[in-house]
Amino acid sequence: MDRQALESLLDYYLAVLVTAGDYALAIQPDIAGPDAKDGINAWTQALTDADIAVQNYVEVATLAHDAHLGFFGEESAQSANSGYFDPAAVTRICLDPINGTFLYKNQQDGWDIVLSIVHERRLLAAISYMPASGKFYLASRPHGALTGSRDFARVAAMQSLETRGGSDVCVTYNADHVSAALAGQFRCFDIVRDHKPGAVPDNLNQLFTGGVDAFACTQGDLLDWGALAFVVEQAGGQASDLGGAGLQGFDDFDPQAQTDMLIAATPEVHSRIIAALG
Repeated sequence: MDRQALESLLDYYLAVLVTAGDYALAIQPDIAGPDAKDGINAWTQALTDADIAVQNYVEVATLAHDAHLGFFGEESAQSANSGYFDPAAVTRICLDPINGTFLYKNQQDGWDIVLSIVHERRLLAAISYMPASGKFYLASRPHGALTGSRDFARVAAMQSLETRGGSDVCVTYNADHVSAALAGQFRCFDIVRDHKPGAVPDNLNQLFTGGVDAFACTQGDLLDWGALAFVVEQAGGQASDLGGAGLQGFDDFDPQAQTDMLIAATPEVHSRIIAALG
């Protein structure tokens, strides 16, 4: 896929995500949903009508735009559209319709919609859209990392995006050994256990605002955290496994895969954490 084709596809989905986000915001105050799905905690079990409806909308928009595109969404098992996509498609759209459903259903703002574009199994672009703020954080291989507003939802209208360190805050998920190793160097918060609205960071996009220096997890989903790791690397940060080896998923992207991850705002922060982990 050449630069022009990718930019055209990105522009199409930027507009789609604005509409999807407006819908999710509109129903959030009255949100209901099916029974909780399988998961190990309240965050992974959370499911609402918005998760399913946003995915359905993006699926419909994808089929309408180009029926040759493939698609995978976090709620594909419940989708009536899954059978209409070519499983062998060269280019595939991957979606987490509501990333942070626990936050969404509890009337908080830290959730986002995460969409990735994969070509020949290679992750070419990833978008995080935060409807509550109307902000985009995205990266693509030819364009680098960018940020912009819903009011100018085009790649050409966006500005360069860079990570910002200095907070000495590390957010973790299912990684108590990381918190123990970093004691005295970083303030560590488990994103599930330590959750406190407004007081504890709840979205990895704070790597771009200076609110978070790093994120560490075991068995994190590539669909959302892996996509955000891609944006962070393009924005000047560094992503690896917990041993310091670079993430392998970007060039052979499997949206259903899980892996250990360390995502740092700067190479310096990354080196400090790897040294502390031994």
